[in-house]
Amino acid sequence: MDATFSLAAEVLSSRRGAVFLEANGSPLLSDDTVSRRVLELFLHQMRAGRLGEDEAVTLPSCTGLTTPPGPRTAKADSRFAGVVAPSGRTVRVLTRVDREDSWTLRFLDIFREGLTETDSKYAIVEATGPEVDTIRQAVDLLSRLLPHVATSVLSHLSYVGVVAGPGAFESASDRKVPRAIFINRDALTGVPRTSEAILHECVHQKLYDIQLVQPIYRVGYDAKTAATVRPAWHEDAAWSFDRALAASHVYVHLSAFYASLECGLDPATSHVDAVGGRTRSIGRARFLLDAVAGLPAESGPAGLRFISWLNEQLEHIEASASTAPQIQGVK
Repeated sequence: MDATFSLAAEVLSSRRGAVFLEANGSPLLSDDTVSRRVLELFLHQMRAGRLGEDEAVTLPSCTGLTTPPGPRTAKADSRFAGVVAPSGRTVRVLTRVDREDSWTLRFLDIFREGLTETDSKYAIVEATGPEVDTIRQAVDLLSRLLPHVATSVLSHLSYVGVVAGPGAFESASDRKVPRAIFINRDALTGVPRTSEAILHECVHQKLYDIQLVQPIYRVGYDAKTAATVRPAWHEDAAWSFDRALAASHVYVHLSAFYASLECGLDPATSHVDAVGGRTRSIGRARFLLDAVAGLPAESGPAGLRFISWLNEQLEHIEASASTAPQIQGVK
């Protein structure tokens, strides 16, 4: 992944009309949301065959940005509060929305492009001290319950933003906003709830990264024309194949999360309906996996292997639900 984006930056920097510089000592390009977004746009244009050899590239510039320290260092940055994740990585929670800071402005733009509508009334807000503490405790809980899973999924996360305002989602992420997740201020009311939200969105971020380097979907796949799945728990909903696959990926992980909660003795989670959560998550994961497995024409070679792997993990979770299961092969 790192090599892919370093190569993309090198190619992009050599093109007429492109301005993309990486300062010495800056974090790896694959770790930063703003840098990653520019490079992903460039890669998409290349794959779509829309770039001739001498065609000028028109993309947002990354020059003049004070890029935050990457998650592979504990170096402080006054715009963020650091949260230590497994393997010593530092996830940064946005605590200062500085509208005179170029990086922050671009980050806000990317959020709006990926996760808001024209009439949306919610926005990123500055995380408070208690909210950062809740996120920190939630990461710690996830690391205790599912250590291997936490290490894997949190390696795809660099930033957490808190959102507030009418109509805001509980939690969200989007492939247009790489390496970042967003949680509603109202959802930061309990550690288990926050831990589930972090797991949910980080699992999505992991799949976004996998899709960049593996043929998960068939050649020419288009969500607008793809086969659909109708989830039984969402009346009148019709999910495109990719959305159904992404949801199945999440529900397999939530099945393991709730099964581990069910086996745990942590007082902080004693109020959680772990049995109900496990039953619901396993049921939805099974429904979705059966549905996507029945649409093999929509998958690429890696997608078929991925669905098979998810089925194996779900069977493992179902068989060992009373012994705090781990998802195997997460790395």
